[in-house]
Amino acid sequence: MVVVVAAGADVTKPMLQLGNRTVPVRVIGHDPVSRLGFIEAQGEMTPNAVSWAGNAIPSGNTTLHVGEAGRSAKCRMTGWVKQVGGKILPFALLRVNFSQPTPKPGTPLLDNTGRVVAIIFQSAGSGNSAYAIPAEAVHRVHRDIVTSGRLIRGWLGLALRSESQIPQISSVLPDSPAAAAGIKPKDVLLSIGSRHITEYADAANAFFYLTPGKPVRVRLLRGVEPLEFTLTPTKPES
Repeated sequence: MVVVVAAGADVTKPMLQLGNRTVPVRVIGHDPVSRLGFIEAQGEMTPNAVSWAGNAIPSGNTTLHVGEAGRSAKCRMTGWVKQVGGKILPFALLRVNFSQPTPKPGTPLLDNTGRVVAIIFQSAGSGNSAYAIPAEAVHRVHRDIVTSGRLIRGWLGLALRSESQIPQISSVLPDSPAAAAGIKPKDVLLSIGSRHITEYADAANAFFYLTPGKPVRVRLLRGVEPLEFTLTPTKPES
């Protein structure tokens, strides 16, 4: 099971409450960046079968359904959130509006076919709206937590300045995949994989999904010349 860990909670001692019964659980792992935790029930219980969406990215202004027991409600995804309170997020969240009070963190949001496309992360702080973690991010974190016990980010060796108005590369670290490919400072990122880059926050989001050993196409602009490279991310340098 996947949960959203509350800020300050003890991730080593989760509790699963089913009605009046407490079910013991085993902690599989926790990622402090996304606050996603994964647990396994140890007691007798029969979980409902859940179908997750793959890595398809929901489009804006999409109607979703709240997958909460005893509650039938629709909500609407209104767009992507890249920063909150002036702070750039490590990956983009969905902003979802509700006609009723916002559900609790961890509540699944379903598409019209019943697949989980996102889970509630936290309230947006105003009105009946909340931020949600897309299914793609859950898959990304889950894969590493299960195999390695922690999220392992892919590393290209590129650095950008968050204050820059354009996603221009400020430095290329030596002995990195980017340096080996011939990428240079002042090159401007256009896309990483299928993700278009128009600002620093887009690059931060794209970097979150990089997987060590999995090649990714990088498009950039050098002056007026468009260039394309295929880079294989490595594990971050210590």
